[in-house]
Amino acid sequence: MSLQPPSTQPVKMSSNTFVHKLYNMVVDKQYQHLIAWNYTGSAFIVCNIMEFSRDVLPKHFKHNNFSSFVRQLNMYGFHKVNKSPRGHRTLAENQIWEFSHPKFLRGRPDLLDDIKRKAMESETLRRETGDLHAHLAMMQVAQNELIQQIRQLQENFAEVMRDLADTKRKQNLQQHWMKGMWEFMQSQGSTATREFMVYDIECQ
Repeated sequence: MSLQPPSTQPVKMSSNTFVHKLYNMVVDKQYQHLIAWNYTGSAFIVCNIMEFSRDVLPKHFKHNNFSSFVRQLNMYGFHKVNKSPRGHRTLAENQIWEFSHPKFLRGRPDLLDDIKRKAMESETLRRETGDLHAHLAMMQVAQNELIQQIRQLQENFAEVMRDLADTKRKQNLQQHWMKGMWEFMQSQGSTATREFMVYDIECQ
């Protein structure tokens, strides 16, 4: 027995192949016991998913994978209407699945072209690409800051080395001067030498 009164005629294929194939599948009179509109024509019902996957899907979609069929419905914005209480399990041949979309209505094939595939994948890719670009930009900023810090450290190190060299030069000059004074004092006698030694100790 059919799930509904006789439905509308099949529609011609358009650019939105999946949705038009789906509409033709729902109105296919040969399989009204497996897929058909609900009573109000606002959704379609699938019965006995095993038989539906075996007999109906290959005819319209060239595959028999019900999970893939449901994923495609989700990508086009269809929503599953829960026909069983949550947690209730039934055999596959007894399960009833109902799907709805505000633009997928009985007798309104003119609305089919308004059903668009959701841009989830492209939006996710765009967002991830944007995040990657932002991350790379932050890494570039951090790298530039690190380079500046390294340059500053190099300049500080060079300045320390210059100061150290200048200090060493002054020490060498002081030692040279003290050696000259020591030699001079020795040549002037022991008293002057002792006074210079006392002066040298106090200076140190």
